[in-house]
Amino acid sequence: MFPGLLSLPPGLSDFGRLVLTFGIRLAAFVAAFLAISAVLGLLRRRGVISRSLGGLVKWLAGLGLLWGLHGSLAPQARTQAERAFILLSLAMAWMAGGHAVDFLYAKLLPGRALGKPGRHILQDLLKFCLLAVLLGLALSQLFDIQLGSLLTSSAILTAVIGLSMQDTIGSLFSGLLLQIEKPFQEGDWIRVGDVDGQVTEVTWRYTKVVTADGNEALLPNNTVAKDRLVNYDRPDSTLRQVLYVPAPLDAPPVKVKSAILTALGRAEGVVKSPAPVARLHEIQADRLVYAASYSVTGYGGRLPAADAVLSTVWYQFLERGIEIPAPARRLLKGKPAGEDAPGTDLAALAGVELLAGMAEADLAMLARVSVPRRFSPGQTIMAKGETGTTMSIILSGLVAVVLDGKEVARLAPGQIFGEMALLTGEPRQADVRAVETTRCLEVDREAFRMVLSRNPEIVDRVRGIFAARAAANRSATAPQAVDEATTLFARFCKLFL
Repeated sequence: MFPGLLSLPPGLSDFGRLVLTFGIRLAAFVAAFLAISAVLGLLRRRGVISRSLGGLVKWLAGLGLLWGLHGSLAPQARTQAERAFILLSLAMAWMAGGHAVDFLYAKLLPGRALGKPGRHILQDLLKFCLLAVLLGLALSQLFDIQLGSLLTSSAILTAVIGLSMQDTIGSLFSGLLLQIEKPFQEGDWIRVGDVDGQVTEVTWRYTKVVTADGNEALLPNNTVAKDRLVNYDRPDSTLRQVLYVPAPLDAPPVKVKSAILTALGRAEGVVKSPAPVARLHEIQADRLVYAASYSVTGYGGRLPAADAVLSTVWYQFLERGIEIPAPARRLLKGKPAGEDAPGTDLAALAGVELLAGMAEADLAMLARVSVPRRFSPGQTIMAKGETGTTMSIILSGLVAVVLDGKEVARLAPGQIFGEMALLTGEPRQADVRAVETTRCLEVDREAFRMVLSRNPEIVDRVRGIFAARAAANRSATAPQAVDEATTLFARFCKLFL
């Protein structure tokens, strides 16, 4: 295996010659193993081979070198080093076997191997079986202990251990079955019993899930295997939801269904296919109950989609004159002190350039569906960089627009701010602070969409706002400003038209 060794000095004793010969050959073995490791490490860093393949080749080469070293020794030296060679061979076989399992796992299941790091039961089980075989060989070769006789003589102890660990063993085999059958995979949203969560890992004993509240739940594998299991991502991640909407008895069903379908078509998060459906679900003593059925993509989109649907339904009912039935009994309370009555400040709304020419009834409806807010002097109303889908109309008071710590403008009653976020969805461009006690009317996207449907001439005013904003924001040439205005208007059309 190692030809061309240096000639030994003639004056050495037989033992000395034996030791020196073994040392030289051992050094050659170590040098060859290190050289192979360096070459494989270079190939792995350059991406030619994977980590598991490099480890497998390295330790197989080490085994070959070790057996070559063992065969090149004199019989006397081979006998004296037999136990050491057996122990080292078993250690290298363990390292090679572990990398072989990882390599085969990556080849057979590449998606899982490239996923999130974690322990996988099949890998662990194969490595455990390999370790058990190597330990049995070590006991047999080094200590002349037969594993079969050892297990037979300790049958009572084995039975006691098995009974005391039956739950753990049950979870282990259940986890193994889950890995083989694959009813879910990491990243899937599942329901087991009364627990909903996203699977993050399957270990020997537990299936780890993270609930919608962000809490981690550890579900024993035998519980997952026995209990009713629902996978929200199979056969695909599109989920069907049903919301129940009340309506008055005197509202024609065709009118209510039309309003609900319009809301479902506009609500963010609702997918177009399969198409949403509105059906009359139940007739009660004081109301009709409709079922709004729609689909969302992914379990995590359920709550945002439900919020968008119910909010849009409310606006549609208001626009079409459909009242949401009140409870059979309700306590009427006086209006809190200082709260402005609905429909006030219509003169301030009529003075807004964007809303000019709107009928008084439309202005009153806008005031009703918007949120009045009051700010103290120095209070920040909007902050630069934050996202939002509302704009504010100043009813009374004064606000300052601050950009990078410098006041650039002041706005008085009848003026608006935050309209770019409402119309295009872009982040806030500056800070807005109250200079004195200020009252504003906050208009959200659905309220503005309702106004736009009743007053289509506002679209031309929106285009003018974009042109003015683009010209003010750019010191570049006019064509660039036109391009920016066109882009902003396209975003507006995508949101509203």
